[in-house]
Amino acid sequence: MASMAITLVLCVWLAVNNAEVAITPEIFPSVVIGILTSTTVILKQPRCYFDKLEGLPCSLHQCEIWLVAARGHGVKRFDSEKTSTDILSRSPYPEAFQGSMSPNYFITRVGVQSSFPCGELPGIRYFQVGSEGTCDMANCNGALPAGATIRVKYILVDPTSERIESETRWSQPITLLTTRAISSMDESMWKRSAAMVVIAVILSCTLAVLLLLLVVALVQDCFFQEQPEITEPSSLGHGIRRYNTHNVYNSEYYSNAQI
Repeated sequence: MASMAITLVLCVWLAVNNAEVAITPEIFPSVVIGILTSTTVILKQPRCYFDKLEGLPCSLHQCEIWLVAARGHGVKRFDSEKTSTDILSRSPYPEAFQGSMSPNYFITRVGVQSSFPCGELPGIRYFQVGSEGTCDMANCNGALPAGATIRVKYILVDPTSERIESETRWSQPITLLTTRAISSMDESMWKRSAAMVVIAVILSCTLAVLLLLLVVALVQDCFFQEQPEITEPSSLGHGIRRYNTHNVYNSEYYSNAQI
């Protein structure tokens, strides 16, 4: 009996440990804008996370990958309820984080396992938790509690039985950004900002006026410059005196003068 009990415990231990893959979900590298907001977080896609598993009841094109997002005691609650056959319907999103009696976790579908193969794929590929905002459908990818600290994990689900066949480890705690109310902002910053805006506007207007004056001056210089007066040359011979030199005399005049 003792040997049978040890064997049973060993089999259960192996089954539990084989169900979990030694992978921890991670936030996407910082090359993407808006990785972390007050209600969303961008994760790496679960590419090749479950491809090495054997003996699954569903094929690569049938098994589905889902994501669990939990806050506070929601982590332990999911771990205690994950073997239930109705686990996918235990945390519809609208009630996931409402009140102290809420499950504090929700599950949303990521896609078919074959959509996340091994190897490098073209383009930037990620999964954004909370991308559907304030939705009211069960298991939608709704907004996370603003400023909360959450943990996530990927799970592999057989769509026929709706049972979890495998799962990753929980991620490290992820703290979302905290929004600040307008009333909590320093009024002196607003005043300084307003003064800087006024000064910038005045300087811009002054510069615009100076540029306008410069343009006007250039236009006047180019198009309104006084042209020199051009006079018509006088006709040939007009205004030219005739005179005789002292050694040239009219012969008739000279003869009369002698008489």
